Amino acid sequence: MIGSVISGRYVVQAIVGTGGMAVVYRAFDQKKNRIVAIKVLRPEYESDEEFVRRFSREAEAASKVSHENIVNMLDVGIDGDMRYIVMEYVDGQTLKEMIRQRGTIHPDTAIRMTIRILAAVDHAHRNGIVHRDIKPQNILVDNQGRVKVADFGIARLKASQTTVLEEGSTTGSALGSVHYFSPEQARGEVADEKSDLYSVGVVMYEMLTGQVPFDGETPVSVALKHVNETPKSMRDHQQGISKALDEVVMRALCKDPTKRYQTAAEMAADLRKAISRPQGGFVVYPRDTREKDVRRRQKDLDRRKYRRALLISLIVIAILVLAAGVWYYLNTANTYVVPDLVGQEQLLAQDALEQLGGGSEVVLSYSEDYEEGIVIGQSRRAGARVKQSVPVVLIVSRGTQWYYLEDSVGQTLEDAADTLRAQGVETIDVNYVQSDAPVGTVVSVVPAPGRQSKDEPVVLSVSGQRILMPSLIGFTLEDARKLIEAEGLNLGAVTEAEAVDALPDTVIAQSEAEGTELLAGAKVDVTVNQARQMLYYPISKLSVVVPLNGSNVQLTMVAPSGNTREVYHGVLDAGTYRIALDSAEAGQHTVDITMDGVLMERRTVNFE
Repeated sequence: MIGSVISGRYVVQAIVGTGGMAVVYRAFDQKKNRIVAIKVLRPEYESDEEFVRRFSREAEAASKVSHENIVNMLDVGIDGDMRYIVMEYVDGQTLKEMIRQRGTIHPDTAIRMTIRILAAVDHAHRNGIVHRDIKPQNILVDNQGRVKVADFGIARLKASQTTVLEEGSTTGSALGSVHYFSPEQARGEVADEKSDLYSVGVVMYEMLTGQVPFDGETPVSVALKHVNETPKSMRDHQQGISKALDEVVMRALCKDPTKRYQTAAEMAADLRKAISRPQGGFVVYPRDTREKDVRRRQKDLDRRKYRRALLISLIVIAILVLAAGVWYYLNTANTYVVPDLVGQEQLLAQDALEQLGGGSEVVLSYSEDYEEGIVIGQSRRAGARVKQSVPVVLIVSRGTQWYYLEDSVGQTLEDAADTLRAQGVETIDVNYVQSDAPVGTVVSVVPAPGRQSKDEPVVLSVSGQRILMPSLIGFTLEDARKLIEAEGLNLGAVTEAEAVDALPDTVIAQSEAEGTELLAGAKVDVTVNQARQMLYYPISKLSVVVPLNGSNVQLTMVAPSGNTREVYHGVLDAGTYRIALDSAEAGQHTVDITMDGVLMERRTVNFE
């Protein structure tokens, strides 16, 4: 697939993700001139009606939602037997990868990210979509810290009768991921909006503690725990979690759907309270009908008792607020005071600016004093008043610049490169060499092992496979490139030359002879035939008489085919000028002579 063009438009560049049903590629949209992600149904499932139905359901679900926290669908189509969905490309990592890297996520950051997830879930629910597979693997975080929910592959349209069981399954296997789905999904019942909110609770539990609430040796054992067991308090795992935050997540994980949050907006509201009221006590579970009636009657009594006093108070407050609003608008309209953001996590700092109506841009920089993801500087000093339209540049720590380079001689290239990438090395160059070591084994490392900068390239010399050079003569440049890359070689310099005995735009020479033994990764230079275009000329140069100094002279020529082009344009003084002409066509041409915007003469010129 790499290098192929889908539907004559999308150039496939690389694989960015795989799943049981489909493969996701990064591609270039030639029509829109942008990078996109393309989800392609695996070929072995093209004839499977169930997988085709699930793939089509994802496209239908994605088409019904458009939100800043949802990976938006851009296109859907079929190329031959291949079904695909085109989505926006998110340059970043999954929430699962972030949790693995950090172990746990700071509670304030986890709250902000979960509120964004709930915003996406709420948008889907209001458009009749139940996701049914909320998990960290389906939540993307880009390099600017923006959160986006992806993969509506098993989403259910609320108007349909699709249950949480696999259609046509005799075993009753549940859709979704066993560590994250709800008790009703584990029992094979219909999943609704409250099932998604249970999954959000599991995701938040893992963000804050680094582990899921229920785990086991088999999927069945995990599913039974979702149905029968109560999760441990998150505070048993991490002491830094507030009582309020623990209460919110525990309500989301209730076995009884009627006791959970009933909407994503309701859960988001309690998460916001957890920031300002960490001591908790505000999470309220739904009451039964009798309790609700008693409380409603009491509220009605209280409301009537204080209505008159409240009305007077509201009028006074309204007048004061109006006066304050007028004063604020006249004095500080569209501006805000920049807070001190140094030392805060990136997401928290961006949220602080966003709540003030401002924007932000992020610049990454190494720091020996701050951990990765912490703001170490800001373009506007704290206390300064700036316009909301002016973004504040946040300088965010990339962590330390230094790492310890280990001696990877004897390791495989894949293992050595993975270790270097995990340490944050920016550039890894591979040099294939002839060696007695097994193919693909690292035989030397530059620079020497020890303390090194992540900016300095690391060169791995690897025992290379020896490849026989194929013949490229007569191939087009693109076909030659595909052939040598398939053999494990790389295309080097491309030059042009003229050869009368070869087709245009085909290879006429190669730097390495056919049958030569080369190391894998070696570059091969080629020469491509560039045929020269034949030109035709008139018997003599065109004579033009200019009567006045400083005349703006323009000559336009029309060829026999109707092709029109400007052949001369300039300012000339009085006199006679001979102008040379040429054309790619033979026969009679018409030349219009215009001076200072006025057509002065039209001539017929024969080209041979």
